[in-house]
Amino acid sequence: MNEEKAPSEEPYLLLEVLELNNTDSLLQVIEKHRDVSGVYLGKPVEEISEKFVNFISRLSKLRTQVQVVLKIKMRDILEKLDQVAKELPNVEFVAAVSDLSVLESVKLERISIGFEVFNPYPNISKLRESGVEYLIIPMALLRSRAAKEAEAKKIRIIALNVNSPENYIRSKSLKVYAAVSEKPTIRREAESLGV
Repeated sequence: MNEEKAPSEEPYLLLEVLELNNTDSLLQVIEKHRDVSGVYLGKPVEEISEKFVNFISRLSKLRTQVQVVLKIKMRDILEKLDQVAKELPNVEFVAAVSDLSVLESVKLERISIGFEVFNPYPNISKLRESGVEYLIIPMALLRSRAAKEAEAKKIRIIALNVNSPENYIRSKSLKVYAAVSEKPTIRREAESLGV
């Protein structure tokens, strides 16, 4: 997600996945739906397993640029993920944290940091000072004031629960960087509304 996008461009579409149980069928869904550019793992990653690395590696072969957003609660997982990221240059990893203390004394080379908020008016200046590059927020809580402030502070927004065409259209108007949805067809559904 390092490349700059024009504000009028569509948000990246990330498929929301709770667990990596059946990775084969998940990869088939992603391959079938060209709009999907990556995944958001909704359950915290507790280990960097061989299965996880294999899935991300296979995913990286499906797209030129891949986005993977995952919840991280432990410092050692962040460090291991950073090592994996070095091997997969076309995958942009965003570690979604809800506690900034996880970042203390960690040196990351390839992972971007996102902060999960459940407050419509987060302290964006403080988050930016802490090294946060992505604001991860449920679409229902995203307000235009917060979106404008995030844009001014160069924090990208990843909107969660974008499961209706109307929310997808709204996410685009708020210049959301990535929309997380359970529906791989959400972009086409929004286009069918003629907007």
